[in-house]
Amino acid sequence: MNDNMDKKDTIAEDENEHTFHTIEARPVELRSGYDYFGRKWYFKVFTPILVFLLQIFVRYLYAPLFLGFRVKNKKILKKHRNQAKIFIGNHIHPTDAFLIGTVIWPKKVYFLMLYTNLGIPFLGKWLRFLGGAPIPTKRSHLIEFQEQLNDALARGAWVGVYPESSLRPYCDHIRPFKKGAIRFAVDANVGIIPMVFVLRKPYGLYRLFKRKPLLQLHVLEEYIVDDKGTRFETIDFHTQNLHNILSEYFEKHSNIMR
Repeated sequence: MNDNMDKKDTIAEDENEHTFHTIEARPVELRSGYDYFGRKWYFKVFTPILVFLLQIFVRYLYAPLFLGFRVKNKKILKKHRNQAKIFIGNHIHPTDAFLIGTVIWPKKVYFLMLYTNLGIPFLGKWLRFLGGAPIPTKRSHLIEFQEQLNDALARGAWVGVYPESSLRPYCDHIRPFKKGAIRFAVDANVGIIPMVFVLRKPYGLYRLFKRKPLLQLHVLEEYIVDDKGTRFETIDFHTQNLHNILSEYFEKHSNIMR
């Protein structure tokens, strides 16, 4: 019995580990009063320029040609373009955050990310300018973080959260969700737009050069977080319910071999 429990614990832990590694990150420490959501003037000047360039080179050149990238149900986004939202999705490609950002463009978009990403040479600064908002680990900093998150949403921004936490390229299932992802939405009192990256077998000309599955982004209808009694019960219920919704959708619309 203990052996089975140990095995399950190991599997659960592995599910939340990155399997995609970049250059080793240097240590990073966030200070009190840190600008998590890029409110300084240079973010306001350079971020729109960088996102526009990504829109051209990533969304319309790289992604369709090399990833077979397509978007389904984009019209759902248009219904909510004048409202602040938190959106969630599975984390299965190094560029999936950028791809979502180009799909939601020209709305202002932020993505919550591990604060350790800031320590990645060169890339860490790019992530910040592209809308990356590092999640602090100290309780006192989390209060500041939530306040700035609420302020960003009050300004009409969209904020992306990866409930799986870690990046696992081309993962063939939806991994367990961490409750912290849904907690941000509950505390901010906004609706959630679920998105699912679906994996499809290469077809047509893609079969000539693609060995990995094609990547599609499917947008789902808004998910409303209603009260389930206590705060804990509300977060716990919606974390599991959203996981079930995304899991069933992924299984239904992906056609890759297991």
